[in-house]
Amino acid sequence: MLKQIFSALLTIQCCLGLMACQPSQSATASDQVNANDYDAFWIWGNIKSAPYLSKAKEIYILQGEVRLEKNSNQSILIQQGISVVKISHQKVWLVFRNHHLNWQDTEIEKILQRVRQWESAGNHIQGIQIDFDAPTKNLKAYGLFLQQLRKQLPQHYQLSITSLMDWANLRDPDTLRLFRENIDEMVIQTYQGSTTIPNYQTYLTKAPTLKLPYKIGLVQHGKWDQQLKFDTDPNFKGFVVFLLPQNKS
Repeated sequence: MLKQIFSALLTIQCCLGLMACQPSQSATASDQVNANDYDAFWIWGNIKSAPYLSKAKEIYILQGEVRLEKNSNQSILIQQGISVVKISHQKVWLVFRNHHLNWQDTEIEKILQRVRQWESAGNHIQGIQIDFDAPTKNLKAYGLFLQQLRKQLPQHYQLSITSLMDWANLRDPDTLRLFRENIDEMVIQTYQGSTTIPNYQTYLTKAPTLKLPYKIGLVQHGKWDQQLKFDTDPNFKGFVVFLLPQNKS
């Protein structure tokens, strides 16, 4: 009898162990970001074409980085990303990472030169995107920078920016006015590297209070809560998926 009881207890223990190893319902496969379900993408490097790119409506392509040169402390634009190619039908945004706000005239001149190269290849350039991780407390200075950039950017090009999720806490009316007057969209990044940031839901529920046109940036194979809905917000413009290199897929 003791042997039978021990055997039964062992069976129960094994079952409990198996249950603990199973994913919870909140982590179902449908919560993983599948690039095939979306139509706008960031291409952040030399990534070979994938089947879902052929049906994309918008593509954000990294083209350079503005930083201070170490020796001279002068602002320079370093070319990055893929070379100019012909993209058949998609709207193209050229993306430039940024590390400071003290630009000279040469940066925007080189950016526009790059834009013209892409247009000459037959591409439909929607505009440029600035990728700058400004702390929320410094957003007023960033807004003034964007105001100046908008003046230098020909009107037929749109201006997009990336956004940290913490920006959803912005409440200063003057700063919000600067953003509303000078950007066409901001894309809120819900990830860092290749990983979705915890508690992203809490930040995103505040996004509509900014009254700014926005998209939500997701990372390929990352997480997305299917219960989050933004379709009723007129300022919500869709999703952009950051594509990972193929060796990480």
